[in-house]
Amino acid sequence: MHNRGSSLARLLVLVALLVGIGVAWVIMGRGAGRYARGTKRVRLVLTIAGGLRERPLYEGAAREFMDAHPDVEVETRVVGGRYYQKILVMMAGRVAPDLMWMGQSFSEFAERGAFLDITDRVAKEVDTRHFLPQALNWYRMNGRQLGIPFAVDIQFLVYNKALFDKAGVAYPTADWDFAEFLDKAKRLTLDKDEDGRIDQYGFKGELDRSVFGAQFISPDGRRAQCNTPEMLEFLQTNLDMAYKHHIVPTPEEGQQEGLDNYTLFAQGRVAMMVMYTWNLPWLADRFADVDWDLALNPKVKQRGQWASSQAIVIAADTRHPDEAWELCKVFFGEKFQKGMSFRGMPSNLKVARDVIASHRGKPASLGLLHTAKDFLYPTPRVPHLQELQSLWRQGCATAWARRATPAEAMARAQRQVTRAIAKIDRNR
Repeated sequence: MHNRGSSLARLLVLVALLVGIGVAWVIMGRGAGRYARGTKRVRLVLTIAGGLRERPLYEGAAREFMDAHPDVEVETRVVGGRYYQKILVMMAGRVAPDLMWMGQSFSEFAERGAFLDITDRVAKEVDTRHFLPQALNWYRMNGRQLGIPFAVDIQFLVYNKALFDKAGVAYPTADWDFAEFLDKAKRLTLDKDEDGRIDQYGFKGELDRSVFGAQFISPDGRRAQCNTPEMLEFLQTNLDMAYKHHIVPTPEEGQQEGLDNYTLFAQGRVAMMVMYTWNLPWLADRFADVDWDLALNPKVKQRGQWASSQAIVIAADTRHPDEAWELCKVFFGEKFQKGMSFRGMPSNLKVARDVIASHRGKPASLGLLHTAKDFLYPTPRVPHLQELQSLWRQGCATAWARRATPAEAMARAQRQVTRAIAKIDRNR
């Protein structure tokens, strides 16, 4: 087994190298062709994550920039699937883009020195007084600013107002707690035809660990926190909602249904469910005929909303740092933030307030996303986040499937994350 595993590891390394070489040839080939034709003096490549509905906004911003800077050409390139891994391969092949979209895995790249230090440029040219301080900190490492976010991603609950009205249940309030949430969810869980099977669930998803004050790792990434009382309560409460209170479909029931969250909600079979700001376009499109609104998480141990953010950052080895900086400013500027506000709260709070004031239609409670700024609960942005988070999630999965108790699952996750941190420290 050891030899077989070693062979597999070597094969994977070889495949990665070949992919990197292939990407390098494609990119260098395209670039060489462009320069050979002499179409522009400077060429910048911007990568964004694949499948983004907002691609036209990026391309529109790039076109406006090129109109104002005729000596610069910008290519917006969509990288589909396993975005971060592909960007790492491009960096390893020394063909990194000049600018790139970055979210929660920012720190994994920043530790490698992948981004241009823009601290001095920001101090001279950017008024950051209106930016959410926490979001700015997410793109800072060792006291140096490496990016300016244009949007804050926030998790929230969406609910079907018609189902609440029909059941005579009051809508969620801005300061509701777990007791109120549980009562509403129970009253909205119905076996309509009395055949012993639930036809309408009160809730779909899980209450986020933020409201329990649980975090699987310390803020500096040096200590595992998987088996804390807060984490165990997070797991047990969510298990109880499915198996004790029956307000949430169990994994088995979810598989039997075979329907995605959107379909269940659109069919009126779920009264409340977990969503994120990037789902807002889907909610607007798919639920045009549904009377829906959003709510913040109920308070359990504390108020809390999971959050992350998005930024366009500059590669440290770009050959055109000045031009890249000028383009970067477009993406955290007010116009672009307003355009992107349908899938993330603008990080510039003044822009966010303007967007909310001018908003009409659904969701009526969009302003709650601005209120949530006071209790955002992001996953710590630490190096090797994906690896460490994956180990914790594996433990959660065994608990959700009831292959282990929360205590057993988190004890194992604690050991695995601790070993991973020790290995990372040895390799520093």
